[in-house]
Amino acid sequence: MTSYAEILAHIPRKMKYDPKVDRIGLIHGILNALDYPQARPMNLHICGTNGKGSTGTIIAAILQENGQKVGRFVSPAMYDDLEQVTINGASMTEESFLKCYAQFKRGLFKQGLTQEDLSIFETFFIISVIYFASQDVDVAIYECGLGGEFDATNALGVSAYTIFTKIDMDHMQILGNTLAEIAETKSKIIDPNSTVINYAGQQADVTKILLHTASERNAAFVTESPYNITVQAESLTYSDIQISIAKQLSPVISFHMAGAFQIDNLQTALTWVGAFNQAHPTETISLSTITNALSTVTLAGRMEVVQKKPLVIIDGAHNVDGIQALVKSLGKTQRYTIIVGFLKDKDYSDAIEALKTLNADFIIASPDNPDRALPEQELASSFKAHGITDVRTSTNLVTTFKELTNCQHPIIVTGSFYLINQVQAALKESE
Repeated sequence: MTSYAEILAHIPRKMKYDPKVDRIGLIHGILNALDYPQARPMNLHICGTNGKGSTGTIIAAILQENGQKVGRFVSPAMYDDLEQVTINGASMTEESFLKCYAQFKRGLFKQGLTQEDLSIFETFFIISVIYFASQDVDVAIYECGLGGEFDATNALGVSAYTIFTKIDMDHMQILGNTLAEIAETKSKIIDPNSTVINYAGQQADVTKILLHTASERNAAFVTESPYNITVQAESLTYSDIQISIAKQLSPVISFHMAGAFQIDNLQTALTWVGAFNQAHPTETISLSTITNALSTVTLAGRMEVVQKKPLVIIDGAHNVDGIQALVKSLGKTQRYTIIVGFLKDKDYSDAIEALKTLNADFIIASPDNPDRALPEQELASSFKAHGITDVRTSTNLVTTFKELTNCQHPIIVTGSFYLINQVQAALKESE
């Protein structure tokens, strides 16, 4: 049998987007040829510009604490492509991948297709659907890749819940040039007769568009949550919070998904819990279950502490909205060293404007993505054009971390996931 590594080497890494090709229909056809495996679990479909991973992580932790078997499909992976497909937090094994890939190939054959016809994102999405069905998960959580209408995950067609996180500007070349166009595109993932959960702080014009599509598709639309969150204390790496519902009040929880934006993502997750409890009165999720789940939940690559001395934190704030949220969380009084790098298809100019408000010196690096990375010298020139003079470049993270061994203030590595996923290995090599 062909090995996992050999298969991976032959999966196209480039996006297969073509406005003239109905790729959702193509993927749906493959799934139909495999007897519609996505219809077996209860599906949660998460879409938005930022917050998908955090919201999905929180919901998965709560469901798992409640005794459910939970599958998750996410993208991108931090270190290994198999991390994109998990059950109860455990990554898919190579052996399981090979079994599911054999079924995937049968689906391709029945549709007259080959692996060359599908991208790696589309491939792993279909593999995840096959895997979750074969493992009889109770709930499957799918995160959109770059959008909605044209996203491979829109081939599901049978989501019980559609969860929208904050929608902002990103991937304009595909999703649309205005926020309204982007919201319209993302709204097209709403399945008929489903329940839509909307981000509490969603812009009014975006909510109006989502509500309109939901109404057209006879989907319930939920924005209000029965849960209230009180932040008792905040730090760079965690928040102390309490959650209340009706006359119940949780103990103080140390919530280790730091940043004000994570409280917003938590609120979205709790809005879903409220809707689920209302629809499933005999299977309600208790406040104690929520408390237990939140006490232990973490998310790789989001305000994640990867070294304590000196303090190194990685955060995959890969677009303007993400960078603005990071800047708000960091504050403007503490001194930082910021290592940053972007892909060239991102709106990095506005991101620089947000970063320049920090009390920081900047080290510019290039993400490990030869096709899409913005060269460090080009980004450094943009920083200087924005009036940031305390900036230098890094061509080798190992050398950079050796130079920062005695750094007296926090080191934040941010921007592309293709940069932050290099940090742990570079730190280890720099010791």
